[in-house]
Amino acid sequence: MSERAHSNPQDGRSTESPESLEDPEYPEYPAEPDDELLAQMRQQLATVSAADFVAELAAHLLNMATVRLGLPAELNAEFKDLGQARLLIDALAGLLDGSAGRLGPVEPQLREGLAQFRLAWVELAGAAGTATRANPTGPAEPPGDGGLATPPPGLWVPGMD
Repeated sequence: MSERAHSNPQDGRSTESPESLEDPEYPEYPAEPDDELLAQMRQQLATVSAADFVAELAAHLLNMATVRLGLPAELNAEFKDLGQARLLIDALAGLLDGSAGRLGPVEPQLREGLAQFRLAWVELAGAAGTATRANPTGPAEPPGDGGLATPPPGLWVPGMD
C-alpha cells in the first residue's frame, strides 16, 4: 500500500479512492488485482510444496532472530531485543517440532540453526544477566539447594527424590 493510503480502523479498507492508490512508478501493479492475476497467483502458490513453504517460513524466523539477537553486532546491535528473539526462537522450535520428519533434506540444517540460536540466546541473556528458563524476563537467580534447580511439580529428575 502506498504511503498516501490510510486504512479505516473500523473495516481496514482504504479511505482513498482506488485511482489514488495506483503508484505511477509501478504501473504493472494495479491497486486492485484482476481475476486473471489472482488466478495466476493461486496457480503459482499451488506449485510450492507445503514442506518448501514451511522450510521457507523457518528460514524467515531464523533471519529475524539473527536481527533480534543483535548479530552480527556491527550490523544489528541497535535492533537487539532478547525477548523478541526468544519468541522467534520458540516459534521456530514449535514449527520444527510440529513438522518433524516431513521437511526433507533441509530439516537437519534448520534444527542445527535452531540449536545454535538457542545457544546464542542463552549466552547473550547470561551476559546481560537477564534470564533463566524459570524467569525469562528478570535477573538470573542462583540455583536452590545442592546447586540443582527445582524441577516443575510432577517431573521426576534423578537425585531430586
